[in-house]
Amino acid sequence: MTSQSPILVSYEDEISIITLNRPEKRNALDGTLLQAWQAILEDIASNKKIRVVILKGNGAHFCAGADIAAMQKIAKCSEDENVQDAMQLANLLKTIYTFPKPVVALVQGAVMGGGLGVIACCDIVIAADNAAFCFSEAKMGLTPSVISPYIIPLIGERAARYYYLTAEKFSAKEALSLQLVQQVVSEKQLSKTGSELALTLLKNSPHALSEAKKLIQHVTQEFYSDKLITFTAKHLAHMRASDDAKEGLSAFLEKRAPLWK
Repeated sequence: MTSQSPILVSYEDEISIITLNRPEKRNALDGTLLQAWQAILEDIASNKKIRVVILKGNGAHFCAGADIAAMQKIAKCSEDENVQDAMQLANLLKTIYTFPKPVVALVQGAVMGGGLGVIACCDIVIAADNAAFCFSEAKMGLTPSVISPYIIPLIGERAARYYYLTAEKFSAKEALSLQLVQQVVSEKQLSKTGSELALTLLKNSPHALSEAKKLIQHVTQEFYSDKLITFTAKHLAHMRASDDAKEGLSAFLEKRAPLWK
């Protein structure tokens, strides 16, 4: 895996560090990145030497959500291809949520759309004080479909109604109050704080950590059923093929206000 790869992985003793590596695109998610990410997680899951995963974003931003140009392209494909593409993110989120080892996300800058779904699936999230969050989908004629099974249990229905419908940006402080993140630190302290937390986790029984995660998943499993995950992927595919989405995505790429009908 080269420095040009959309996602990088490195190792520090018993810690694996996964870095989203599309800084020029604010680490936006596309099919190539998602496929590589899924493969990396599967390898780490079976590696008994690795006990903790740290997730980072290269550059000024953690993840600005889906790659809009890629989404516009897939929206023109058949319904089956559209659903298959949506399932890539849905499956990745489930993999992160059910991962057998602790996953710690360190976020800075933009954390939007699918990026919010990713952090909602992580066990612990530490945000830099410059992080800015947004469920921006409604601005492009879309909905936060595949991330909702993980977002709504965290922030609650009332907050979801407000932020989904307004697509309003909110700060790291607000993300902390919504339980999307558990700590807020200065950007300079982000990496150090993450490393210190990883070392704290390594002091605990690996079996106990894995079983604790299973326990939490069992208690909350009604929110994350395969039936619901498939429904949200189909919902996203349906939304992407809508006239509003076509206009919204085009307007975003053309840097103009959308003309809703």
